[in-house]
Amino acid sequence: MTSILRTLIARGLGCALIAGACAQAFAQAVPAVAPVPLPRPRPADLGAPAQDPVAAILTDPDLARIPDPDPPGLPSDCQIRLSAALAAVFQSQPAIRGPGRCGAPDVVRIEKILLPDQTQVAVAPPAVLRCAMAESVVAWVRDNLVPALAAAGSPPRSLDNYASYHCRTRNNIAGARTSEHGFGNALDVRGVRLADGRLVEFTDRKADRALRETLRKEACARFRTVLGPGSDGFHEDHVHLDLAQRARDFRLCQWAVLDPPPEVPLPRPRPPEAPGLPGADEPAAPK
Repeated sequence: MTSILRTLIARGLGCALIAGACAQAFAQAVPAVAPVPLPRPRPADLGAPAQDPVAAILTDPDLARIPDPDPPGLPSDCQIRLSAALAAVFQSQPAIRGPGRCGAPDVVRIEKILLPDQTQVAVAPPAVLRCAMAESVVAWVRDNLVPALAAAGSPPRSLDNYASYHCRTRNNIAGARTSEHGFGNALDVRGVRLADGRLVEFTDRKADRALRETLRKEACARFRTVLGPGSDGFHEDHVHLDLAQRARDFRLCQWAVLDPPPEVPLPRPRPPEAPGLPGADEPAAPK
């Protein structure tokens, strides 16, 4: 038994010595591998890498504007300002979420605008808007529209609301981006009804040009987008107002104050004593 054990130990030691020798020989035969160079760092002026498609969807400017529901029963700072200033009669509305990309937080249904002399300008029909947009409309009517109409001889009694919140694309064009109306951030107006019953239309070429120039100038100073006649063919009979946010605070004012078209003179009426046309007195030929 002892001789067998000695034989196995000897053989194992021999294998170990042979394995060590082989490893040493292999190490000497194979040259050392040079270190793999790392890629150069990305230059700073190349900008950020392409955005992941999922991240691009999540950061879409329209989707980012869809709000979470407002806490029920808690008026916003905007609504508190309107109430404290006694500037408008309005009803708070639930936040709008959907369909699609449409949505608006802090929504109000504005019914009347209260003037400093305690008279009222109705919004007909009432407009559903974000409170920030409603606040701008109230200030525009009180501070700009009413003073501009002072020369009309009759105070305004209602603002003709053509469109407020409406979930749709821009100009109802399929595939276009969501309209500011879909965010409760826009109001279309056609004119204002005076106390004596007259309707002053903002796009009426026959209306006082100086008045329309004043309204255009003040609307463009207060709102971020103003579209009217001459803008895109979709606003020839009304004016679009909104508070769209753009890069570098860019504003869009496209409302052309147009003159009446030239009148084409009609021919003078035929004098009754003028002779008839040749053959006018001849009897008609039998059929």
